[in-house]
Amino acid sequence: MKISINKNQQTINFKTHDWTIIEIAKQKAEIGIERFYYPIPRNQGFSHWELIERVEMKTEESVYGDIRDGQIKFTIR
Repeated sequence: MKISINKNQQTINFKTHDWTIIEIAKQKAEIGIERFYYPIPRNQGFSHWELIERVEMKTEESVYGDIRDGQIKFTIR
């Protein structure tokens, strides 16, 4: 039995997670909340650090992340 990995689906999942985080950050910023938590995606084909770096890059570092209590803690500047 041959197991294949769908690289396109991994890319789609990665983009979905980063845009979801950016949308959450927009909503939180509009109501004045400066921090929020996002669960670490597991078994998606990318690391949580890659996700944090991508979100920071896309938001021009106005949203930055760190790992806290098994989740990603995002802070909005």
